[in-house]
Formats: sequence, C-alpha cells, structure tokens
Amino acid sequence: MKKLLLLILAMGFFYSLSAESPKRELRATWLASVSNIDWPKSTETATQQKASLKSILDGMQAARMNTVFLQVRPMCDALYESAYEPWSQFLTGTRGKDPGYDPLAFAIEEAHKRGMELHAWINPYRYESSKNMHGANDPIRKNHPEWLLEYSKSFILDPGNPEVSEYLVNIIKDIITHYNVDGIVFDDYFYPYEGTTNEDAYSQNLYKPAGKNVNDWRRESVNTLISNIYNMIQETKSTVKFGISPFGIWGGPQSVATAYGIDYLNTSGGTSAYSQIYCDGVAWLKAKSIDYISPQCYWPSSTTKAWGYKTLVPWWADVAKVMGRHFYSSMRISTMPQSSPQRMRSILKQYNITESEYNSLSMVERSIAATAAQGTEECGFEVDMNRSTDQLGAPGHVFFNTTQFFSYGLDGYLAENKFTQPALTPLMTWKTPQTLPEITDIELANNTLTWEALGAEETIRYAVYFVPNRVVNNSATYEKSTYLKLITWEKSADVSSCTQSGYTFVVTAIDAAGNESQPYIDTPSGVQCGIAEEMAVYGGQGVVYVSVPQNTDIHVYSVVGQLLHNLRVSAGSTEIALPAGLYIVNGKKVVVQ
Repeated sequence: MKKLLLLILAMGFFYSLSAESPKRELRATWLASVSNIDWPKSTETATQQKASLKSILDGMQAARMNTVFLQVRPMCDALYESAYEPWSQFLTGTRGKDPGYDPLAFAIEEAHKRGMELHAWINPYRYESSKNMHGANDPIRKNHPEWLLEYSKSFILDPGNPEVSEYLVNIIKDIITHYNVDGIVFDDYFYPYEGTTNEDAYSQNLYKPAGKNVNDWRRESVNTLISNIYNMIQETKSTVKFGISPFGIWGGPQSVATAYGIDYLNTSGGTSAYSQIYCDGVAWLKAKSIDYISPQCYWPSSTTKAWGYKTLVPWWADVAKVMGRHFYSSMRISTMPQSSPQRMRSILKQYNITESEYNSLSMVERSIAATAAQGTEECGFEVDMNRSTDQLGAPGHVFFNTTQFFSYGLDGYLAENKFTQPALTPLMTWKTPQTLPEITDIELANNTLTWEALGAEETIRYAVYFVPNRVVNNSATYEKSTYLKLITWEKSADVSSCTQSGYTFVVTAIDAAGNESQPYIDTPSGVQCGIAEEMAVYGGQGVVYVSVPQNTDIHVYSVVGQLLHNLRVSAGSTEIALPAGLYIVNGKKVVVQ
C-alpha cells in the first residue's frame, strides 16, 4: 500500500469525482517575466529558455488551460522585436542585449500548438524600480525626461502627458501588427500605490484644464489612453481582445456607482483603485473600451471584510452583466493555503487513506502529499464561485502566478476535479464575426487526424470532437464539453488517446471571438471509427435526448422511482420533453436543465 500510495502522490492523482466542466470559460495563468519570477531565467541559453517554456506550456495543456498571459513588456522593454524599446534585461541579464531568438513569436507558436490563446501582458507605465534601474543613457530618460514621474522607489511614465499616451498606443500597435497575439492585457500598475501628491506638476501645468479637479483629470487621462488603445485595435486588427486586470477593490463613491447604474459596494477601509491609483475599471466597462476585466480578487473566502472573495466576485459579475463585457477573476495562489486541519482532511480525502495510514508514511511521502493538497479547497471554492456568479456564459479564472500554479499542485487538482474537459474561450458577441472556413478532406492515419480549411485566416483555430455515432447529427451534442477533445491552431491533431469504436471525429472552425462553425455543412466534417452498439442518453435544455441503434423500449423515471414515460422508439435519435431535474432513463442518470 505504501509504495502504491507514494507513486500516486508523486504523480499528483486525485480521487474525487466532479461534474462536467463548462464548454466555454477562460482558464489562464499569469506568466511573469519581471525579475524572472516565472520565465525566462536570464542565466539560461536561448535553447534552454525555449525548452523551459515548452515544459511550462505542456503542464498547462495537461491541466486543460486555454490561455496564457505572457508578460512581454515589464519595464518599458521588450520580450519581442520592438521598433521602440530595447530587449528586456530579464532575457539575458543585460538591457538591450539580443537574446538570439524572438521569445514572443516562439511563445505564440508553442501556445497555439497546445490550443491556448496568448495574451501579451503589458505594463503600460512602469519604467524603473529601486532594484531595476536603467541608467542615464536609456532612450526614454535621455530623450524624454519630461515623461518620467519620480516616486520614492520607482519611476513611471506620466499618464497625464498626451505624448506618453500616443507612445503607448504605438507600442501596442507595433505588437498586434507584427505578432499573431490573441489579446493584449494590462495589469494593475497605473499611478503608484504609495499615492501621488504633486509629482506630476509638469503635466498638470500644461494639460490639466483650469478648475478641473486633479483626481478627475488623472482618471480621465488613464481612461483616454484605454479608449485610444481600444479604438486603435479595432482599426488595426479587431480580432485582438483587450483586457485589464485592475486592483480588485474598485472603491468608487456611491454617487459615481449610481451614475454608472450599478450597485454600490462599500469597501471603505480597503485600498481604493478609484481614488488612490486613479484606476476606474467600471468606467472602461461602461465606455465599452475593453473586452474583459480581470480584477485582482486576491483576498480568500475566509476574509469577512467587504473586499473578500465572497463579496467582490458577485459584485464584479453583476457589474459585468450590466455593462455587457466579460469578467474573469484573477486569483492569488499564495492566499490559498489551508489551515493544518483543513489540509489534513483534504489529504485523507484525496488519497483515500486513514489518518493512521498517513502517520505511517515517511516524512518525504508526507511532504509530497501536503504540497499537492495545499490550497486545493480554497482553489476549488473560488473556481465554483466564479462559475456560479457568472451571468453571461463567460466564467473565467486567472491564476497568479504560473510557478505557484504548479508548485501548489493546482495543475493536477484542477484537471481531475474542475477542468475535467477542454474548454473554448468565452464567446464575445459584440465583436464582428469572421468568415469561418468549411472543414474538408478530414482523414485519419496512424493516430493523426488531418483536415483542410481553405481560406482560413491566421486567427482561426479548430476544435476536435470524438462523438458516439448515434448522436453525431444532434446539434445538442456540441453544446457541452462532453465530447470535446482538443483545440488547436494547426490543421492536424494527435488523436492516439481516442480509441473507442462506434465514434466519429468531428472538426469545427472557431474564430477569434469564439464563434464556432456548424459540425456539418453539406457532408459530415468527420470520420468514423467502427460501428456503434450501445444506447446513448443525455440531457439538454428541457429535453432528454435518446439515441438507439435499433427499436427500443424507453422507461423514464423520476429520482423517487415514479414512472413518467414508457414508450418505444425507433432506431435513431428521439427527444423527450421534460421539466428541469434529475431522471433515470433505462437505468442511466440524466440531468435536464
């Protein structure tokens, strides 16, 4: 038992069952480059950095993640070939030194191979910190010293200077023009958290209208940048998504909440993004100048204050519903560790052992178990809350940071318990749909599925389903994640894990906004594997779908054993209308929504 348990622990397997995960939700991690937090390591060669990134993305793919937020501009520098700024020092240890490859181009290619979107994470204003100074000859300090605001421990670009705003718009335009990124995302660094007094006197004198409240002017300066970037993206490459991850507490006053048409959340006593760093995330949502917001809801469910997870997430979900844009919660892994009793219960439950069996393990075995169990209860709670409070069919989970995502064992926990099937990213209905190509010439040879998609743009990706033959023609089959196997930007896929007979491979095309083609156009976009021999039963919206290979008697019971329907159906597919609830159909449990 002991050797077997150690093997299980080391492999990170978990023993709990869960409900089917949604077909659409955002699952991402923040992949931080600043100070070499996650990737890359400046001590590694280009070849080693590539290998490290592939390993990270492999782990994310195994956890069924579908998005990575890669930090490509941490401090007015670049992890890509920039027309404006030097190579980041976090690549080689020296600012401006060519790393010998293009990290962003490589990351996009590798992420897309694994079915993941890549959002380029930008720090718009951060320039220097006490630990990372650039010197007197750095281009911005040398050519535009008036752009810089000095604080006690840092320098930032001045948000109130229109030249800075224009510069940042050009930075983003350069990226989306030359790279097939799926999104641009900002984090929470706007004006510094330490507070701003008169550091921006230069731009106030030049650009602040007379009589204008300085706090309102600062917020409007930031809002103008956000709006200008969004408009530029629509004009340049409208398929690119634009999101921001502000500090989790909005903090605006009741009068502003009322003017915006949202419920007021009293978070007095907590840091206010609205008044302290001049960051008005609700304004961006109301102006429709972002596609999604990912507030940093970094306080765990145990927090009883008004800015705890249980309070912030429902409030942001309500705001997103009012404004018609997506809310993806950013979650801090370091706040997820459990108390000792909670962790012990989690370990015993996950590995199906008694406390005495746990006590008999070696210290090494106990360490493996404790590390794997750390934070999973809080993580599961936060994922469930994100899903249950979502009102747009667009839940989202963004974990900070990637290193802790693996070291806390969340990759294995989520794959086994929450992210049990792959997921498409949420559909953005306000974005203009692209023309979806017809899938043709689908073939299966040596466990590799290939297909053609004539005229497909570079932003088109594909979903591969492995579907029982009897339900392959039923549109409801594709409303859930049950038979979704993978997403890829390539026109081929390794399907060696799909071996059952009586199934069909089906391929659909998906555009950057999430619109998906029909599984069938004129002819099936799939190839069959064998012949079906079993009955298929599953629930939908107000209906149970039954598919049988031959004429069959169908018996529908309530969960308390009452016979509701007794009918004979012909070979093929049949729909039985039922109210929402749990039913037993020929011995199979079915949930009707």
